[in-house]
Amino acid sequence: MTGDARVTGDGRVTVSEFRLLGPVTVCDTAGGIIAPSGPKQRALLATLVLHAGQLLSMDRLVEELWGSAPPANASNALQAHVARLRRLLPAPGHEWISTLPTGYLLAPGRASTDVARFTRLSGQGRAALPHDPGQAAQLLQRALSLWRGPALQDSRHGPLCTTEADRLEEQRLTALEALYEASLQCGRSTGITAGLERLSADHPLRERFYDLLMLALYRGGRQAEALGVYERARRHLITTLGIEPGPALRARLEAILNHCPTLTPPPHQTPPPSPSPSLHQHPSPTARSHPSGPPRRPGPARSRGDRTDLMTSPAPACTADPPALTPLTGATGPSSPAASAPSAGLMGHGTSAGLMDPWASVGVPAGSPGGAGMVAPAAGAGCSDLTGSAGLTGSVGLTDLGGSAGFADPAGVAGSADLAGELARLRARIEELARDQQDLLRRIQREQAVR
Repeated sequence: MTGDARVTGDGRVTVSEFRLLGPVTVCDTAGGIIAPSGPKQRALLATLVLHAGQLLSMDRLVEELWGSAPPANASNALQAHVARLRRLLPAPGHEWISTLPTGYLLAPGRASTDVARFTRLSGQGRAALPHDPGQAAQLLQRALSLWRGPALQDSRHGPLCTTEADRLEEQRLTALEALYEASLQCGRSTGITAGLERLSADHPLRERFYDLLMLALYRGGRQAEALGVYERARRHLITTLGIEPGPALRARLEAILNHCPTLTPPPHQTPPPSPSPSLHQHPSPTARSHPSGPPRRPGPARSRGDRTDLMTSPAPACTADPPALTPLTGATGPSSPAASAPSAGLMGHGTSAGLMDPWASVGVPAGSPGGAGMVAPAAGAGCSDLTGSAGLTGSVGLTDLGGSAGFADPAGVAGSADLAGELARLRARIEELARDQQDLLRRIQREQAVR
């Protein structure tokens, strides 16, 4: 049983904790759970507990339970609900609910609430974050483990409970942000991306989750996917609110493009355990649910074994610099490597115009003044599968999954209709990714020109 167990001097059972972070229940000192049977009783108990020690008028309680359509005998109905709650709460020598001339008052006595414990632990965790991120992560994990579901679940009938539930949900999201920041400060990056993906999908207007996800991906050597996260956030904000991302998210994009040294994890930190998936599986009722996480924009081609974003065993701190990403700062004239390459394509493979995943590097589109040409696919260039260096060709030369048998045209493969269809889909996907990258590069150039 959580909470401080308190028993009267004669050993009789009494209330030890009121629980509001989930379904409204009462925990007694014998380890039992008391749950009011009806939604009106749960809403009444939650309202009284949230305003413990304060007088609540009958009019406010009636509005909380019935809103603008109270019953004809609202006072009598309220009295009946209060009487049922009194019989429900064990009260050896203590009167929990007092009747006053103008309303009712709940006297908490020595009983605590899970809300008070969550507020205390999360506050201590945020305070410890700047100087001891490991300790901060432990405190925040303990605070978030108190949540059993949305705050005041099935009890939000009126303005008092609704306002308090919204406030508590905001505190929960703030604690989650601090927890993931503590994990990143301790050097953990690969074990937390799945949780951040779900949170950014469940709360798409909360830019901080995008920011933390971009940093985690970059530190894990997945900077192309980090750029894709920024584009996803920007597209959603423009579509939903008609605004661009805020200064913090734009600064994170600039830092990733320029490989800012501040993005590297601090040295000699012991990574805390990955945040448990259960800590963010209680979104608000209006939030979307993505049990397996939302689809990610494709990143650089890699084998399946390189995917390490599952919340499994603790991962060591990132010690090596992420793979290089071509920045957009500075002009690339005729003397630049990009302009003098034999075939200045994206991620050229040897001397052929190899086109890897268009999100794998960032260059300047062809035709820009002084820019490195982003060469169109040329005939004769090789195109491998997802595990090789991809280049799109006029004759569609494709290496099979084994990386050895090449063929010129899908129609030339005897009886291989399925493989030909797969080839066509790969070709369309590569062209679509190239168009997406060009759009992103143009937007980044416009933003840099404005600045």
